[in-house]
Amino acid sequence: MDENRMDLPSLDKLKELEKNARAEGSGIEFESLLGHWQFNSVWKQGSDKEDSISSTLLQVLSASLELKKDTQNPEEEKFTIANAIKFGLLTLRFSGYANLERKQPLLPFSFDCIQIKLASLTILKRSLPATDPKKRPFFALIAIDPNGNWLSARGKGGGLALWVKDK
Repeated sequence: MDENRMDLPSLDKLKELEKNARAEGSGIEFESLLGHWQFNSVWKQGSDKEDSISSTLLQVLSASLELKKDTQNPEEEKFTIANAIKFGLLTLRFSGYANLERKQPLLPFSFDCIQIKLASLTILKRSLPATDPKKRPFFALIAIDPNGNWLSARGKGGGLALWVKDK
């Protein structure tokens, strides 16, 4: 048996977990989210089929989500967040801040910086305008694998995403 293989939940299982998370909370805690997550799959809102084009494209572009403890506010449970895609040596990275709210919980975030790199050389780094706190995008966190291997969430736009922990 391949020890690197992991069992990922089916869409039906994710929907069941989401229903439970909405009713009882997901139990996802701050520390369990820390790390680098590689994008795996996406389903459009209302669809029972994986969006294979978007999923494949995001996998090819090595789309990732990175959550770290915000060291500038160590007494608070806040994250620094980064979303990135790579195309060969070119990386497009958005970074900012996030926090957990509510029981499910929600992970609202805002990006305050965009960066484009060619290998390790920064080509562009710009600040982004502040987002109205009431209009911030978010992920409604559904479930995390008990071993921390995968994470699922529904975005503000209704799409369902599944990430795999980069070990």
